[in-house]
Amino acid sequence: MIVKEKVKNRDLDQLLSNAACCSQPSAIREICKLINRPGMRSLAGGWPDPNVFPGKEIAAIAKGLLEMNAGVVLQYGTTEGLLELRTQLADWAGEKESIQCAQDDILITHGSAQAMDLACRILLDPGDVVLVELPTYFGGVGAIRSCGAEAVGVELDQDGLDPDHLEKQLKQQKKQRRRVKGVYVIPNFQNPTGATLSLERRKQLLALADKYHFMILEDDPYSDLRFEGQKIPSLRALDRSDRVIHMRSFSKIFTPGMRLGWVTGKPDFIRKMVVAKQFVDCATNTLSQHILLEFIRSGRLSERIIGNNKHYCAKRDFMLSEMEKHFPKAVTWNRPQGGFFIFVHLPEHLNADQLLREAIERNVAFVAGSAFFINDQGQNTLRLSYSQAGLSEIEAAIAEIGLLIKRKLTYDIGMKKQVEFNDMNPPTKHT
Repeated sequence: MIVKEKVKNRDLDQLLSNAACCSQPSAIREICKLINRPGMRSLAGGWPDPNVFPGKEIAAIAKGLLEMNAGVVLQYGTTEGLLELRTQLADWAGEKESIQCAQDDILITHGSAQAMDLACRILLDPGDVVLVELPTYFGGVGAIRSCGAEAVGVELDQDGLDPDHLEKQLKQQKKQRRRVKGVYVIPNFQNPTGATLSLERRKQLLALADKYHFMILEDDPYSDLRFEGQKIPSLRALDRSDRVIHMRSFSKIFTPGMRLGWVTGKPDFIRKMVVAKQFVDCATNTLSQHILLEFIRSGRLSERIIGNNKHYCAKRDFMLSEMEKHFPKAVTWNRPQGGFFIFVHLPEHLNADQLLREAIERNVAFVAGSAFFINDQGQNTLRLSYSQAGLSEIEAAIAEIGLLIKRKLTYDIGMKKQVEFNDMNPPTKHT
């Protein structure tokens, strides 16, 4: 048998879609490829800590389901999701979140990432504009761009998205005759900054949505991870005009490997998302849904959330104390009331991407903040995650990062003094 050698045909690349040609890999996924390197101390991925996964409980539930009803839990399910699970979530939304929705107003998805993808599919056309926080999670931006729409940044601070800057952008886009279809926002313990959108700003955002006629894509995977402070109603709970598509995830409070999330919003919009999902994956994992349903019914999800919050709060406090110990005063950071992330600002002249390269050489990883900015800013910022790493890893990684920053600052001071000395003592001219 003669095997012909393949000839590379570069002309085939011309058949790729514009979306495929323009797509960029996730900075976090690329960095996380390094995690398995021996000795790597990673503060990069915002992944849950495997130590809190309810593995034994899940194993027991799965065993019972497979023994009693394998023909059902291993079969295809409906695209909308398991009816009993959607009923439980509708009750949960009403009791815990003050979101009034029926079971048919809920779609079960493969994580909140799929919910965002489906929402973009039904809302966006090429050339549309979606306003996003600056910085923001690039997974949301990727979903926007995959539909041929453009993401435009809006400033945020410790109280979340700035409504004044938002309206300024809305006016500017209208002046340019560009159609703003939506605003993408992570209202609670935002990724990457940890900021929480204040109640007043939530109301202002909803008022602007009515005034300028756009939808709000509320990505809310962290709201159950509140360690302190008063819970703020979701945008969907405050919504009176059906302008909010509310997306949730079970990855952070149950397990990420189950790939479960849910979305609720305007009923006919949810129906459009169901139709879109039919041509993507037909239905969400049936066995995972049944396991989650039993976990909720038994009351263990509520218990797990309480336990998770104690666990992650202790890790947050430990990382903050280590940063106080090892980071120089020229560096600043936030103190999140929940979630997984601490956002760090270096002195403006320092570059976090360069710092990351040096840190990786010392088996330490984090995410440079520039990955979260769509306008090439944030070069002096970085995101640290306390969620997955153990305390010893956090201690060693923070000490190493602090040492690298101090060395850079010391070098800069030395160079500045050398320049000042040279200016004061110019070389003697010989004739």
